[in-house]
Amino acid sequence: METSGRGDWKRREGLGSALAQVGVVAVLLAAAVAWFVHRGQVRQEVDAHLRTARSAFLKGNPSDLAMAQQNLEALFALAPDSRDARALSADLQAELWLTHHQPGADAKAREQLERAEALGSRSGERYGARALLLVGAGQTEEAQKLLEELKAQGANSPKLTLAQARVLQKQGRLSEARQAFARAAEGAWKDPRFSTAYGEALLDEGMFPQAVEAFSRATTANPDHLLARVTSALAQLYAGRAPDGVQATLDEVSTRTKDLTPALQARVEVARAEAALAKGNPDGALTHVDAALKAWPDEHYALFTRGRALAAKRAPEARQAFEAAAAKRPTAPLLTLEGARMLQAQGDGEGALAMLDAYEKTFHDVKAKTADGKEVPALDRDDRYWLARGGVMEAAGRQDDALAAYDKALSARGVGLARAQYAKGSLLLARKDFEGARTLLTAVAPDSGAGSMPEAYAALGELLFAQGEFAAGCQQHYFALVRARAQGTPVDQLATRANDIKKRLETSGQPAMAKAWLTEAGPLFQQQ
Repeated sequence: METSGRGDWKRREGLGSALAQVGVVAVLLAAAVAWFVHRGQVRQEVDAHLRTARSAFLKGNPSDLAMAQQNLEALFALAPDSRDARALSADLQAELWLTHHQPGADAKAREQLERAEALGSRSGERYGARALLLVGAGQTEEAQKLLEELKAQGANSPKLTLAQARVLQKQGRLSEARQAFARAAEGAWKDPRFSTAYGEALLDEGMFPQAVEAFSRATTANPDHLLARVTSALAQLYAGRAPDGVQATLDEVSTRTKDLTPALQARVEVARAEAALAKGNPDGALTHVDAALKAWPDEHYALFTRGRALAAKRAPEARQAFEAAAAKRPTAPLLTLEGARMLQAQGDGEGALAMLDAYEKTFHDVKAKTADGKEVPALDRDDRYWLARGGVMEAAGRQDDALAAYDKALSARGVGLARAQYAKGSLLLARKDFEGARTLLTAVAPDSGAGSMPEAYAALGELLFAQGEFAAGCQQHYFALVRARAQGTPVDQLATRANDIKKRLETSGQPAMAKAWLTEAGPLFQQQ
């Protein structure tokens, strides 16, 4: 067999194959390099979108949330299985549902959360969103169980603390809820929604100065946080601030049409209603309330302000409005206690007592923790409730029941202790129990004039007049006017009070002292 050319053929075949293989390897290597480069570029784009989304979300306004969502959608086009991005999207949609009441946001939040959970996300957004969605859906027990399980596993974050605060709030454990809201706000001080949530909780309790301070912390994190700005204005109006001081804020926010979600629109209208009410225009207030409820029918502040406006008109529908507000947020003391007070002032004692009875039923089984860790009935420590109940009973002429309520307020030894001392002292004065009244009133109206309650000094002045101690009584009335002026009482009201005291002195056979009284008190009510 002829084989003389076979070796050369093999060598030529081997060389060609080798070259072909080298070419294939080169192509594969180039493809691999291109793939790795592309993958790196995609990863960079994904990370950039996630950072931008988090940064926008942190600002907290609806337009910022929209920007965050746009970045997440761009991210999902590149990496649909980014589990932490899915969790962040769930948290964002939960915020749009729970805070801004955007239609359909709850369904989107659950969809994104289910995807994040299926992908195995263990981010704080995943667990926080799950807990908050349970609370928002009224599944308080399920939320509490989830939070306890996470705590047992060592999980801890401001989002979980915020969810715990909302659970405690719904359970009526308000003191514990305040502490949890405060911890969440402190832990997430860069995120204005946490301080805003704390401010709203304080507002629900009628703690206006503390609420304004919390909203101030939110606007420190983001000076343009609209919900904090508007709700701070509302808190100031509830506290009696002149409407001119917040009007510019309301006007500016009203122009931000892209940001006016149902929640913001409703809150702006409620604040405008309160401003109208402060100007003596309850009909205008009701117009704004209607606009607020059209934007968001469940806005409890709108229902509360409707009650205030109707009470100002002495309309019988005020009771229904206050009861509707309390039904929306039964564990918010402001709505019930202030509603009962206004109904009583309107002459609807039955309605006031009905609201207080409903409040007592709400908190009847709630326990509160003492400083030493013991649990006691929350109502036993709720001096605000007992003060309100005592006031209603006193106005109804049920003095014995009023005294029993005031004693409950005194035994609570809460922040309203001075108010309870004054309330019982004033009632004892009306019953001519001068010794008992004097003991209580001097505790809050010391002779040094260092007390802060003008009404306590006025009551002590009346007590001394009744006992014929006119000079000492004038001194106490003078302290009352000084404190009232310091707290912003108009000078015309001060002048009226001073003239009333002058007439009392004259009819009591003290003309010289009446003249001296006006000489001394006159500078207090002169126009500055």
